[in-house]
Amino acid sequence: MINRWVAVMTAPIFFIAAHCSILFAAYSRSMLHATEYGHWEPVFFNILIELALLLLLLLGLRKAGSKDYADLFLPLGKWISTALLVPLVAFLMLIPVLAIRFFAELMIIVFIASSPIHAILAFLCLLMLYGASIGPQGIMRASTLLTLINFPILLFAIGACIPNATFVKVFPLVNASMDFLAEGKLFITLFSICPFLLLGMLPPICKVKILPILLSLGVIALLYVIIVYIPISIYGLNAAKLMYFPLMTSFDSVNISWTIFDRISLFYAVALLAFVMTISTFTLYSSALMVHKMIPVWREKYIRYGLCLIVYILSLVIPSWNRYIEIFTADTWFRLAIYIVVPIAVFLRGGFIERQERKRVLSK
Repeated sequence: MINRWVAVMTAPIFFIAAHCSILFAAYSRSMLHATEYGHWEPVFFNILIELALLLLLLLGLRKAGSKDYADLFLPLGKWISTALLVPLVAFLMLIPVLAIRFFAELMIIVFIASSPIHAILAFLCLLMLYGASIGPQGIMRASTLLTLINFPILLFAIGACIPNATFVKVFPLVNASMDFLAEGKLFITLFSICPFLLLGMLPPICKVKILPILLSLGVIALLYVIIVYIPISIYGLNAAKLMYFPLMTSFDSVNISWTIFDRISLFYAVALLAFVMTISTFTLYSSALMVHKMIPVWREKYIRYGLCLIVYILSLVIPSWNRYIEIFTADTWFRLAIYIVVPIAVFLRGGFIERQERKRVLSK
């Protein structure tokens, strides 16, 4: 019974962990700039868009059986598979670049202000490389364990902020103009839904059932709203928008003397490290696996080394935090293209495989 529960819940727990690595990092700052009030409205659209794309992807994966992106697309031929897989790999590699650089900046603020950025990035990249080397089953087991340990820590940090909150600051709640749609600011915040794409690499590793994933999306939806409104309820919108790390600053405003750390933000940073390493490790492993399947003569181990070096270099050459923020805007259309093309391709390919399998069974 326990083994069955673990098998079914591995994918949903990983799904939550992957979202936490992004939602607790840069999401609150991005969403604060999306509109002047009624922030739950763009959050709702984020969730609705992710739900639609997620269902499309999951239905395609269910029809295809235990196949990942490479197994689905490579039979389509060299040119089509390359056109689908190369942009996907490039997009997935952006995730650890941005996640690791964000956490390096956070470490400098919270832990080790005097340490050079290149040393912190090197440490994080080596940790990511080691995690990717333990294999997919090891990554999933680590993801489950780390999430069960660290997710309650983040919930504790959120709960500790409640006494400092002034909930009247969240009003007005309704933005009838929905200007975030007309100005396109909603599209910039959609970087937060990228973890749904990682589910396409899970079928050969663990069971991906639609209902548990949708239930986990319900938990994530609550986090979307809470994470946005914590800085607003504590500092007010105008002050929160000026902060580079509004969520971390909100946690830093809490003073609970009986905790093991003097600052609640330390709990937040330690827990966030686990989630950042989870998503970064899995994206590195997945990218290396897809490249290896495209070019079998390249050994997967050396591909991981090369991709890890690329992550380190790209994260290091980002000159400033302002430039880091600009990247979220610069890759918006590339990101949206991946979001649309990949789920549709998986759905169509899964339907084709299902029809072929049905014909094969009937012909016997």
